[in-house]
Amino acid sequence: MLPLLLLACTTQAPAAADNVHFSGTLVAEPCTLPDADTDIRLDFGTVVTKYLYQYQRTKSQPFAIHLQECDPAIMKTVSVTFQGTADTELPDLLATDASGTAKGVAVGIERQDGTLLPVNKASPEMPLVSGSTTLNFNAFVQIQPTVLANRSLTEGSFTAISTFILGYQ
Repeated sequence: MLPLLLLACTTQAPAAADNVHFSGTLVAEPCTLPDADTDIRLDFGTVVTKYLYQYQRTKSQPFAIHLQECDPAIMKTVSVTFQGTADTELPDLLATDASGTAKGVAVGIERQDGTLLPVNKASPEMPLVSGSTTLNFNAFVQIQPTVLANRSLTEGSFTAISTFILGYQ
């Protein structure tokens, strides 16, 4: 009988110096965004088609972005850009998601004073207040012009999605 000799071989590559690099950028943000404002939802409830045919849009519904721990010494103003898919007929408004069953409407966003904020364009600069700053907006549903002319609204559910971007100056 011959003895069985097992040899375990391991090879080790020579260590290379400095072969993992980490980097990043530290920035001073003038405000923080609370977790509650990272996903804002606004429900228009029931929108009556006869109302849209008569007035072309719904009444405005308010919503707000709350900024906390603001330090105007870092930056003094903020602008907001609501990014999303623009409606084909009303390019300053958000298109509704294709998965919805309602057809013929778009969602608009305006400043508190009623001035339209076109999607994908920065709002005018708003001053930051030391501590908390609340950015107030309104949203509304508007009928598309050709749908109004043809009286061809399709009833059903709808959603529109936007991502807001804060631009500090």
